[in-house]
Amino acid sequence: MVKDLVANSPFINLEFIEAGELFNESNVEKLFDYYKIDSGSVSFNLNRDFVDYRITPFFSTEQISELNINNFDLDSLSYFQVSEFLNHHSFSSIKIEKSDIAVYLQLPDNYDFYLKSLSKKNRHELKRKKRVFEDKFDDFSYEQSKDKTVFDEFITLHRNSTGEKGDYMTEEIEKFYKALFEEDKWAIHYLKHKDSMIAGAFVYETEKVDYLYNSCRDHNLDEFNTGTYLNDQLLQNSIKKSKQYFDFLKGEEKYKFHFGGEVHQLYDLKIKV
Repeated sequence: MVKDLVANSPFINLEFIEAGELFNESNVEKLFDYYKIDSGSVSFNLNRDFVDYRITPFFSTEQISELNINNFDLDSLSYFQVSEFLNHHSFSSIKIEKSDIAVYLQLPDNYDFYLKSLSKKNRHELKRKKRVFEDKFDDFSYEQSKDKTVFDEFITLHRNSTGEKGDYMTEEIEKFYKALFEEDKWAIHYLKHKDSMIAGAFVYETEKVDYLYNSCRDHNLDEFNTGTYLNDQLLQNSIKKSKQYFDFLKGEEKYKFHFGGEVHQLYDLKIKV
């Protein structure tokens, strides 16, 4: 199950790695595209803040010797990846630590089945919040787009967010998102009211899984549950397209569990060769 989430994700694709290279330190040596090596210590190339899943690490005994690798410091691995890597080698010291969690949904065949799978409390609360939204916005649409003007509107809406979310969208981050958006499978899903985006989501779509990489909303409209309504529309869209999973990715936000999310535990792996 979690193997599908990792294998279909954008984070193991070279296009994603290349887009994120603007965040890398220039004085560190890159290794096999996905890694970097510094004084004999190997870690992943991109900062964990931008990457939710990792490629399954593999180094042969010969590579470890020839590259003079002394340590591995690897983050954001699923347990099956940790097991696969350790099964190939014997090391002098191994430390496995629970780190971030991702949250995902295994999707049913239709939306009614999805609602029935929720707890009575969460199902009632979702319906209540949707009524509040629909009572306020009688003229709205749920849309998805690859259009540059929609991308620009998403960036503006994100920058206008309160707190850390608003501060996050720097010019450098925008450049990164733009590079991703120009690749296949990335799209912006959004709620539109009176020609304006009131909530938006940056989504990566595959045949099996849809991934919610980031989202934002007009905080002046928070009392009308725009974020909840957009997430519900995202799930309905994924179910209609017969996706097997919807992945909220890293983060322990409560709303993910209100939608019925399950925990995908990730691990950090520290090794002395």
